[in-house]
Amino acid sequence: MATPVSQPDLLDLRGVPADEFLSIERHALDPIPLSDRHTPAVGLFPLWAASQASFDSIVTGALLLSAGLGIWDAALAILIGGVLAALVLGALSVLGPRTGTTQVVASRAVFGVDGARIGAAFTLFLGIGWFAVDSVIATQALVALAGKGGIADTRPLEAILLGVVVIASMLVAVYGHQTISVFERFGAPVFVVFALVVFALLVPKLHFDAGSTLHGGDHVGQWVLGVSVIFALIASWWSFASDYSRYVPPQASTRTVILSAGGGIALTTCLLGFLGVCMLTLDPQRNSNNLQAAILDALPGAVGVPFLLYVALGEIWSNYFDVYTAGLSALAAGLRLSRWGAALVCGLIGGVLAYVALFYSDFATQYTNFLLLTYLWAPGWAAVVLADYFVRHHTPRPDEMLPQRRYRLGGGFKVNALVAWLIGTIAAIPFVNSPMWTSPLSRHVLHQADISGVVAFIVAGIVYLVLRSPGRRAVPAAA
Repeated sequence: MATPVSQPDLLDLRGVPADEFLSIERHALDPIPLSDRHTPAVGLFPLWAASQASFDSIVTGALLLSAGLGIWDAALAILIGGVLAALVLGALSVLGPRTGTTQVVASRAVFGVDGARIGAAFTLFLGIGWFAVDSVIATQALVALAGKGGIADTRPLEAILLGVVVIASMLVAVYGHQTISVFERFGAPVFVVFALVVFALLVPKLHFDAGSTLHGGDHVGQWVLGVSVIFALIASWWSFASDYSRYVPPQASTRTVILSAGGGIALTTCLLGFLGVCMLTLDPQRNSNNLQAAILDALPGAVGVPFLLYVALGEIWSNYFDVYTAGLSALAAGLRLSRWGAALVCGLIGGVLAYVALFYSDFATQYTNFLLLTYLWAPGWAAVVLADYFVRHHTPRPDEMLPQRRYRLGGGFKVNALVAWLIGTIAAIPFVNSPMWTSPLSRHVLHQADISGVVAFIVAGIVYLVLRSPGRRAVPAAA
């Protein structure tokens, strides 16, 4: 008779011996055994709420106002983009309880063991990229904090503070899943409440009547682009989803998993994004690069220091996710290190990228490029994974997810899935609008709108289902 799995406790800090708070997590890519599935499905809500409980969400919301939208049309764009992307993240999270393994490893059953390495490489890029973004924002906040103490802003100071941020971010991620969960679970409410307090202090100075500066087709185009930016913010987490739900028991309700994971990330993204829109009305130029300075100038002097600490600590908290998943993705891509060793390597690479972004590039432009590049590749990948599980009702088996001897010489590509992903991504290119490149169709016909992610998602999903339909002979994995 099987040993019954005890009911997990949302407030239990201890976890299980293999995944204890402030102990090195013992699991890496291996499926989590039933005895270690200690996270309740509802525990995904505070965990994913914490993922966006940072200044990133506020800055991203402010981007919509700086693009020419008004407060209320920007709020609608944030709500629609946030909810739609959150539902996809929730659906992807279901694979965690069903397989007990990470999102990239579960995708091996869809793309093949070697085919999934492509998704692992993109996810590694995302994890390290987000680490760099968050580290830059945290460092800028600490530099401003030092300025309040009379310390001049110099490059050596910025480099030192960046090093502090990178080290603080890596330490918790090295411990692993349960330590990250505890920090996020109890940190998220603090960050959200403080953001609301700041907002309440600023209400008398905000301009809630700020309307759009655009008209006609240009207004519609920028509004659609705004939806895409918020959608991309959450889409950049899609390939992370099961990394944090794999400790949920397999009998967990599909609906509970979707609503808990999706609801958590949607709540903070939409709430803080709207706060960012409102707060940018403090700046007459509506320049999102000036948001932190505009808020500081408008706040009572005594609140400036805790506000800057809030920004810095919130970004460090977000970095825990980034380094952890980057390490897991590096292992899935073939790096031969321990889980914690891979996390350290990824954190160091992210620190170097953050240094480059801090001193040698236009951070706001690179951040927007980063979001929209995510929006290009991730939707097609996610559509294929979701179509395989929810439409074809294919639950990945252990033999499909674990590398076998015959795969080590190359091969293990499931052509149907990879072709569908590729076609979906190619179909999306004519609809791209980013600072890096804007398609002629977007520029001259769609009034700068970007619908590339929607196109990629729909096309990739349909192509995959057609290629895998019962009337067609599936192309087998290459051996």
